[in-house]
Amino acid sequence: MQLSKFSDYALRILIHLAASPDQLLSTRQIAELHDAKYNHLAKITGWLVNEGYAISSRGRGGGLKLAKQPDEINLGKVFRALEADKPLVECMSSDGGNCRFSPACGLSVILDTAQEAFFQSLEQFTLSDLPRMSPGMNKLLDMVNSEIA
Repeated sequence: MQLSKFSDYALRILIHLAASPDQLLSTRQIAELHDAKYNHLAKITGWLVNEGYAISSRGRGGGLKLAKQPDEINLGKVFRALEADKPLVECMSSDGGNCRFSPACGLSVILDTAQEAFFQSLEQFTLSDLPRMSPGMNKLLDMVNSEIA
């Protein structure tokens, strides 16, 4: 299973916001740090705001911050919201795709079970678990966030 770039960047943005609780971060700042296109990240930050993971304030000095505490943001729920509607293979799409095996193939059932197990395993973790699971992450985030300041 491969996550979309949208999901990848959504998690990166959440990580940045969690590491900077006293600082508003702009989408432009985050885009520059990751050498990503601003317009793409603007769609992602819009999604994060709409889903209630981030709060956005406009204008000079505005930016983004987490809408919840990091320990209230469940990674499984985030990824489920981001990825559940994306079929792993063509036959799992809503129209069944063009695969001749679709009407009788058991692969989609197996892959659906595997995808559900993936989401359930991620539900054991929150955003606050990430720095604890990687000792160097806090140091790296401090260094990256100092580039923003």
